[in-house]
Amino acid sequence: VLFVYATSNNFQNNANIRLNKSETYTNTITNVPIDVKYDSDEYFISGFSSEATVSLTGSNRLTLASEMQESTRKFKIVADLTNVKTGISEVKLSINNLPSGLTATVNPDKITVKVGKRVSKTFPVQTTITESQVAQGVSISSVNLGDSKVTVFTDEDYMERIDHVEAVLPESDVISGNYTGVATLRAVDSNGTAIPSVISPYETTVKITTKTSGSSSTSTSSTSTSSSNH
Repeated sequence: VLFVYATSNNFQNNANIRLNKSETYTNTITNVPIDVKYDSDEYFISGFSSEATVSLTGSNRLTLASEMQESTRKFKIVADLTNVKTGISEVKLSINNLPSGLTATVNPDKITVKVGKRVSKTFPVQTTITESQVAQGVSISSVNLGDSKVTVFTDEDYMERIDHVEAVLPESDVISGNYTGVATLRAVDSNGTAIPSVISPYETTVKITTKTSGSSSTSTSSTSTSSSNH
């Protein structure tokens, strides 16, 4: 009887060990960047989601925890466009460099990409300042940009639609006096709609002199809540 009892206990213990060893964990990571492989000197790509969600499954919690952190992550989501022709294509996403013992699924598992011939052109820069960004009683005397012209890179179709490049001040900045800040640049059509492109440089300095109502002298105060004053 004692022999049967001991054998039964050993069997149960071994079964529990096997169960614990086979226990798996699943973690989901959102906003994982997609690494797109293509010839950036010849082509311009647009119209695709740049991030995806990945679900990782494995029994090693330390490995899972390491892959959850961007600073220690080894795997990458890759979209290989090296053999894709110009036009709109659907490309399957793959996961590379996944540590052994882990399995992964990516959502979405494919992206739609517009591939066009890369072209470049120089455009003048205009400043866009909304009424809501100018304090009451303040008027703008002059605007000076660090870059009056910039180079825009895009595809042939988009290039035909670009009217100019505008320098956009941070939305939180309110001009209540002389202002110095940094504006981001974007290419737009004649209606002010942004066109997919890469701009060099991608931002520029903006210096604005102002005057208050009923005064011919410029204000000496400056308000820039999110840009650095120089």
